Amino acid sequence: MAKIHNGIVNNKLKDSLKDSGLNDFDLATTKMYKGVKPMFEHLGFKSSTFDKPNEQTYWKNHIPSDFNYFNLSGVKTRVVEVDGDVGVSKGAKTSRESYREIFIDENEEQVWDDGYYYPVLPRLNKFGVFDEEVDVTLYGGENPPITNLDEQDEDLILNLDFNDSDTDGIIDKSDKMKVKYNNDFELKLDENLRLFNSTDSEPDLIEDDDLEQAF
Repeated sequence: MAKIHNGIVNNKLKDSLKDSGLNDFDLATTKMYKGVKPMFEHLGFKSSTFDKPNEQTYWKNHIPSDFNYFNLSGVKTRVVEVDGDVGVSKGAKTSRESYREIFIDENEEQVWDDGYYYPVLPRLNKFGVFDEEVDVTLYGGENPPITNLDEQDEDLILNLDFNDSDTDGIIDKSDKMKVKYNNDFELKLDENLRLFNSTDSEPDLIEDDDLEQAF
């Protein structure tokens, strides 16, 4: 098996995910396939069109982490001018002042600024409530391989199951690999100057809280 990581961080790749919100996450699935599985397939998209950088629907064409709803066309704030008259007929005589309100133009297309495409959101009505649903089948449907813990694929040759309390329960759900969990240990020399593992192996706990998972 080819070595895919030597434990050294490549500084050229440092902060590669700084604008994606993926700087702190738990790896929830570990899979290996025969051949090459393109990213659009991992993400559940239907065709290679979603893998082309020159297409608006390119899977990586998602908004930066500092975007919010005000980066949608038709969602803005506006100043409401008032005449300054007293706002009540009885009680405290507080003058009314101009204020800003959120305005949603239902006639606008509601697309992201700067040509970004994802996430595709339902339309907002004038009350700020999603007024319809997104047809996820246009993009490949729900439960794509990247989050599908029970994926069935003839090219899938390793699918680690972390659905247990500790690392002693990790198995390959494809039933094609034998899994052995190794943790840090200390080597010493015995009386015959042969190396031996002098550390008692203890299983590590596996996070089972759904709120702490990557998806």
